[in-house]
Amino acid sequence: MASSCVQAPIRPEAMRPLDAAAPIADAGEDPLSVMMREIVREFAADGVLISQREEGADPVVLFAEGDVRPARMQMDALLIESDAGAGRPGSGGAEWIALADDPAAAILTTSIPARDGVITVRTVFARISDASRGRARLVSARLAPLLKPFASLWWQHRRAQTQVRALTHAIDRADIGVLLVDPRGEVTFANAAARALVAAGDGVRMRGAMLGGATLADTLRLHAAVEHVISAGAPDAAAPVVALPRASRRPLMAAVVAGEAPDAREDATAAIIYLVDPEDETGTLIAPACKLYGLSPVETRLTCLLAEGMSLADAAQAMRVREMTARSYLKQIFLKTETNRQAELVWLMLKSVVRTRSARDVGTMVATLV
Repeated sequence: MASSCVQAPIRPEAMRPLDAAAPIADAGEDPLSVMMREIVREFAADGVLISQREEGADPVVLFAEGDVRPARMQMDALLIESDAGAGRPGSGGAEWIALADDPAAAILTTSIPARDGVITVRTVFARISDASRGRARLVSARLAPLLKPFASLWWQHRRAQTQVRALTHAIDRADIGVLLVDPRGEVTFANAAARALVAAGDGVRMRGAMLGGATLADTLRLHAAVEHVISAGAPDAAAPVVALPRASRRPLMAAVVAGEAPDAREDATAAIIYLVDPEDETGTLIAPACKLYGLSPVETRLTCLLAEGMSLADAAQAMRVREMTARSYLKQIFLKTETNRQAELVWLMLKSVVRTRSARDVGTMVATLV
């Protein structure tokens, strides 16, 4: 007998993003699933489909067990009728629906008013008699009051899951590493940028579930900063910044800020670590701002080189033009951006940057002007 059901509560795993597709735990542990299977047993039915629909939205399946194809077809047909103006499907109490292609089969549809919508239970019977019809109606009336709170709790859980996944996706698109730390100092979540820095193994690495630096001294300084923030227990406490040296590049900057207020929960986020790579490429980020100010491709190239810290002479050499030519380009850039000095130009461009990370390539930052 095939089945599908809701996911168990989210438990974040160290160094892994939330997986929107795979179940987090065994479905058999879910109370709603256990209750729904008991309903199928009580009905002596061949399948049950439970859905919820909010006002103005498509129905969402909460639970399915057994052969629910007839119930899905009925739900789809009612949805089409509703969209055509025949009213909201599943808005009336309990009713029997006969199947045109099989006179011996039927569906008992029970509707339960819920907040901002309706919960609908469709119970499928491959073979139905007068006695089984009466039994099914009694079971439906008895279990309906129990089903409503279960389904409502699941609906709230589903909304929370949706928000968590959206927030996870948003954090993964940031080019700054973000790590959540529990009261024990262990990492419970790391976004894509943080995972990429850890995978590079230069300046920061994972030791079990703990984040550390390249050396023991660096690790101790980072752990001391995390412990300081956790023990302070104040969201507005000063955020220590720890430099994590790297072999051939400038040190990573790790800023540690307070998370939730400390409590007895072991899964609370007690601290947040932000990892900033000062050598992240800025040229790709500056380009959309250059387009916004109407700079030509060659002016954009010069602006990007200056924003990366080059002098005008070095930028001219990189562009293979004379310094006088580069200076002429710079004058045109000043006019278009209404700036007067090179430092002011760089400041304006950095302030105009919109920072996002490509969903396909973790190591590439992308910003597009539309």
